[in-house]
Amino acid sequence: MDLESFSQRVLEILKRHFPTEGFRAGEELGVLTCGELQFGLSNLLAQHQQAGFTDEELDETVRVTFERMLEMVRTADKVLPETWEEARPRLRVQLCRSDIEALRKAITFPFASDVTSCVVVDSPHGYAYIRPEDAERWGQSVVDLIEVAKENLLADSLDCPMGVVEGPPKFIAIQSGDGYDAARVLLPQIRERLIQELSDESDDPDVEPAAIVGVPNRDFLIAWSAQLPADLREQLARTVAEDSRRQSHPLSEQTFRITAESIWPIHR
Repeated sequence: MDLESFSQRVLEILKRHFPTEGFRAGEELGVLTCGELQFGLSNLLAQHQQAGFTDEELDETVRVTFERMLEMVRTADKVLPETWEEARPRLRVQLCRSDIEALRKAITFPFASDVTSCVVVDSPHGYAYIRPEDAERWGQSVVDLIEVAKENLLADSLDCPMGVVEGPPKFIAIQSGDGYDAARVLLPQIRERLIQELSDESDDPDVEPAAIVGVPNRDFLIAWSAQLPADLREQLARTVAEDSRRQSHPLSEQTFRITAESIWPIHR
């Protein structure tokens, strides 16, 4: 069962067990929404495939899982905290497709033509977009929210493993599974680390240190040296585009040139 079919199956179960909660299909593949909360289903699908649930077992697993999630939302784990003290440690920066309807009311800042960067409040089962009225309620500026969100994601990323494939061509992949792997490209410290890991003694010292990254989906970031031969760069760029078209939580088919200070889309 693919993610799209599984999402429809889970949605039908939820509407039967929780008819007044308003569960709906999200704008991203494999995501369901309930009010402002978003629930990703990739992990539940993997659990289903591994365990081989019967129809009755899947029905009960979905009911129990979402009953617990809803209870957490109603109690201590609110989607949008009321106070700044509650919100501050849960803020993260995220990358999302620009065509998501909910982003029209959210705090966003530019990234690329098809991808927008934004600020979200994290929870164990998803995240919610932060709106200007939330910042006002907390007494914070948009700039402050973005900086805190980056600091929090950086703290989560200090021990994040980078899978290095020596090649040729050499490349680095980040796939921690926490839902923010692509967003890590927004952090100058991570960009600098990627560039350092990919540098080689044969690199032209007169060329500014840089790397090329792809963010084909939310849960994956891949990077390679900007000084690779053109045919290898093009081959990797095609792989990124293909991956974005077939994966859940797709982001961009583009690739991006990064330095420690900047990110620039590469137009093919």
